[in-house]
Amino acid sequence: MRRTGTKAFVRRTLAAAAVAALVAIAAGYLPTGLQAQAPAASSAIPNLTGIWARTGRAVTPEQLPLNARGIALREAIDESLAPMYDCVPATVPHILGDPYNFQIEQRPDRVIIKFEKDAVTRTVWLEGHGHPAASNNDFALHGYSVGRYEGGQLVVETTKYTFDPGGLEDKPPMTPSSTQKKTVERYSRDGDKLTVDVVLEDRLIIKEPVRFKFEFLPTKEALVEWPECDAEQARAPINYMPVNQLKYGIR
Repeated sequence: MRRTGTKAFVRRTLAAAAVAALVAIAAGYLPTGLQAQAPAASSAIPNLTGIWARTGRAVTPEQLPLNARGIALREAIDESLAPMYDCVPATVPHILGDPYNFQIEQRPDRVIIKFEKDAVTRTVWLEGHGHPAASNNDFALHGYSVGRYEGGQLVVETTKYTFDPGGLEDKPPMTPSSTQKKTVERYSRDGDKLTVDVVLEDRLIIKEPVRFKFEFLPTKEALVEWPECDAEQARAPINYMPVNQLKYGIR
């Protein structure tokens, strides 16, 4: 009888321990294999969600290290070819330098960045979630962006940009970018300050990569609804430009 009672007691004890362990795991007190990695992973993910406003602080290159092709293309581009006159929004890095707010939304498998200016929305596909790599059909104005969290930063790599007359410099003298344009953005947060470092490269146009840096602060102001661009109105200013301001006299 003692042996039977002892065995029954052991079985009840083990069963109770197993149930307690399951309850503890469900409550989050004991880590499973995945939960044990969660604190380390989550601690490397900065909280970037919110609406951000430019502080005015920025670092931009004084001049681009253009190669011979880049110099020739810059000379061929004039004001009438500026994309904004055809309702084309600015791209990275220049859209980050515009004095308009933008919003970041962090999801488990992607990051959505919405810009007030021109109502631009970018999707950054986070690595490790099964999203397909960019294909030859994925060239777009804002490129194809993939991201990862690294050292407390959001790192965004964008390729597959289309040719853009103002892709490297969107103010006179404008400099175009080719389909070899690539940008690497690093979003980091220090208290309330958001810093975005951007490395821009285009081996067909510039000799070496160049760096941009922008700073932002959180704001409670909602994004302003941007009016739809009217193509005819957007191009109207070109009709009033003096001919001597057009390199080739062509509007």
